Amino acid sequence: MIATPAAIAGCSWLAQKQGTLVLLLGSLLGMLIMVIAWTMCGAGPGALVAVSGFAFMLFVGPALDDYVLDQRGLRQDAVVVDTGTYHTKHTRADGRTCTVVPLDTAKAASRSYDVDGTDGCGEGLKTGQRVTLVTDPRDWLAPRMGTDVTGVSPSQVWISSGLLVLMEAFILYGRLRRRA
Repeated sequence: MIATPAAIAGCSWLAQKQGTLVLLLGSLLGMLIMVIAWTMCGAGPGALVAVSGFAFMLFVGPALDDYVLDQRGLRQDAVVVDTGTYHTKHTRADGRTCTVVPLDTAKAASRSYDVDGTDGCGEGLKTGQRVTLVTDPRDWLAPRMGTDVTGVSPSQVWISSGLLVLMEAFILYGRLRRRA
């Protein structure tokens, strides 16, 4: 029960942009952990553990993503070689995508990176424009433009911490209630 928040944080980080299979695996493991916590805490407190655990997953995953890219991300000069659009399902505006190539080809071996609109490919970027690209050295996280990597915001820290405390309080209440 004590490792529940750490396990849920790991599952939420898995459920980021690494692909559909990893997303499903992280989500399934997170739900399994919350069902076990629900069972061990009882029906009432267990439901509150599951709800606060799910909300915790939604906030701590992106916060960990931002933290890791800010701390260990490799910042390199790059140039936008192509821009494009794609159709988004739930918005009227089309999404943007940029193909970015690092300028230091000796390090990057002329590798190109695709960056979408949510990771910093905005309307203002044009072909041939120089940008700063931030990549994960282990290629686990999606690359971002340098202007989009600002670290963890204080609101993410406070919300994640509050949800962690809330989930732990429900776990403690449920376990103490079960003992009595």
